[in-house]
Amino acid sequence: MKKLLSLLVVSLLVLLMMASGQKTVTIRYGVWMSEQLDGIKAQISTFEKRYPNIKVKLEHVPWEDYWTKLQTMMAGGDCWDVFTMDTGFYLPDYVARNALVDITPFIKKDNLDLSVYPSGVLKLHNFEGEYYSLPRDYDTIGMFYNKKAFDEAKLKYPDGNWTWEDLKKAVEKLTKKDAKGNIVRYGITVDGGPLSVSQAFLFPMILSLGGDLVKDGKVVFDSPQVKEALSFARELTEKGYAPKPGVTSGDLFIAGKSAINFSGSWMLGYYAENIKSFNFGVVMIPKSRTGKRANISDSLGNVIWSKTKNLDAAWTFVKWMASKEAAEILGKSGTVIPAYRGTDTLWMQSFKRFGKEKDAKVFIDSVKYTNPWPQTRGSSEWFDRWETYYIVEIIAGRLGVEEGLKQATEEINGIIEKASQ
Repeated sequence: MKKLLSLLVVSLLVLLMMASGQKTVTIRYGVWMSEQLDGIKAQISTFEKRYPNIKVKLEHVPWEDYWTKLQTMMAGGDCWDVFTMDTGFYLPDYVARNALVDITPFIKKDNLDLSVYPSGVLKLHNFEGEYYSLPRDYDTIGMFYNKKAFDEAKLKYPDGNWTWEDLKKAVEKLTKKDAKGNIVRYGITVDGGPLSVSQAFLFPMILSLGGDLVKDGKVVFDSPQVKEALSFARELTEKGYAPKPGVTSGDLFIAGKSAINFSGSWMLGYYAENIKSFNFGVVMIPKSRTGKRANISDSLGNVIWSKTKNLDAAWTFVKWMASKEAAEILGKSGTVIPAYRGTDTLWMQSFKRFGKEKDAKVFIDSVKYTNPWPQTRGSSEWFDRWETYYIVEIIAGRLGVEEGLKQATEEINGIIEKASQ
């Protein structure tokens, strides 16, 4: 009898769905974030309970193969309905290919409140006046410091009042040499290595000096502020306070061979888990002599393939993945900072087990000073040239600051112009 009743209930549900015109739709969802898979699976599970007529097939491809796979699928006309997008690096390129759905009309139709996302982060999801994704997460940059190194040098720990000049004075005293004059601990590193890193060091410094990175769709890397930032990094390197590009490998900070390290929120968990030989703290990155502080963010979002056959279901999924409920699941995973207002505290609380909640809060508080990653057409092409050639050669002393930045600006703007045609 119970079995018969169960069959009747199932049959009734099927008839009701048919009567209402609903049918089960399966959408494919592409991601690259290996360390976030558990959180993503939890999000999908909750979504499918909220929307039982939409099934999500998760397809994971690691970062090193993700973009090649994506282009191959698009060329073959068989792509994911929804996929994760790095808005800072790749969004403009895929917009130029007409590969993404402009979701601005959907946002307006559903009257979504975009004020729940940090303004500096939200800008990354809008290109040339139109939205192609909604903020999923964000990152900011902080200044990690080795407390043991500061104690040895008899220096006070850094605080939020530091300027770039304070940093310069400190790294001189924090740099440590052995009896033969060999450097055994650098005063400063970025991402555990040389200072030739844009996101975690150079871009925030340029912005704090009042400079621009992009103006009217073109880079402005030959400005006085960019010259000052590159000269600063070059000076610290030449004096031996920072490692030269290409000379060292591995993360010097985690090895205790760096006193100050600029890096992003994405590294806090890794450092908290793996640094055992010394205690570390995190403060906001320095202000400029003008008193201005600046940070920079990248942000991931979920985009819809322009040729999807499941547009309504894809939008329903994208919208929910940017909701408070989805952000709470992401925050509790402790992997990245969710963008939805108020849910970032869940990410911060995940560091309680390490006693690093205050350090985590620095990254959240820094979002008020953040600027969006410099977006232009052709950005995925020109950034590699800028990062691996120009700033490396300038900081290493093999290319003059003024000459190098003039060349970089001309070449990069040529790439942008070509990509815009």
